[in-house]
Amino acid sequence: MKRILIIFLTLLFSLSLEAQDLKGLSMDRLRPLDSLIQEALDKAPLIQRLSKGQEQKMEEIALSRKAWLQHLALTGGYNYGNGVVADNLTTSVDNQRVWRTSNFSTFSVGVQLRLPISELTNQGNRVKISKLAIEEMEYQKEDLRNVITEEVIKRYNSLERTLKTIKLQALKVEADEAAVQVTESYFKQGTADIDEYRMAMDILTTAQIELEKSRSDAWYYKRTLEEIVGSPIFY
Repeated sequence: MKRILIIFLTLLFSLSLEAQDLKGLSMDRLRPLDSLIQEALDKAPLIQRLSKGQEQKMEEIALSRKAWLQHLALTGGYNYGNGVVADNLTTSVDNQRVWRTSNFSTFSVGVQLRLPISELTNQGNRVKISKLAIEEMEYQKEDLRNVITEEVIKRYNSLERTLKTIKLQALKVEADEAAVQVTESYFKQGTADIDEYRMAMDILTTAQIELEKSRSDAWYYKRTLEEIVGSPIFY
């Protein structure tokens, strides 16, 4: 009997070490499910990585659309010179031709585009491929959002259910402890035999073990949920 009691106390102590983080935690301190889901989505590394990949593809599209500028050339020119112009003057007496000299300057500006037809096709294909990659990444992000949301909901519900179970099991342990005390007093008075006392102890021991198991489960759900969310889940 003493050996069994030592084993039980050892098990109880090891489980209590795992469950000590749950001290004082209750459902009224658990953050709302919607906020946990949103925070998990905002901090998900894979989703952030895909968003960066989409930004990169968008930059590639912008560069592809500007690539035709390398085939654009500006042209310009300037000319300066002298010119001689004949001017006929007519009077009542005779006709006279006068030569006039003038200076002139001219400016010319133009735009020249040398873009092969194949380059237009290649540019359109590159843009299309980048757009398809962006769309594919968006589908991947949506799949990840669904998976993360499902995981948060599943672990949240498991934690909620376990915390409620702990409350009920704690009440049962209290009742079994009271039953052991009553049986022990009867045993000392001689009105209860050793089997009744042993049965009461077994019931209490089972209830305590079940309580510690639930606390260990709650610790596990709390820890894994905080890993997904990326921050504490209790206020």
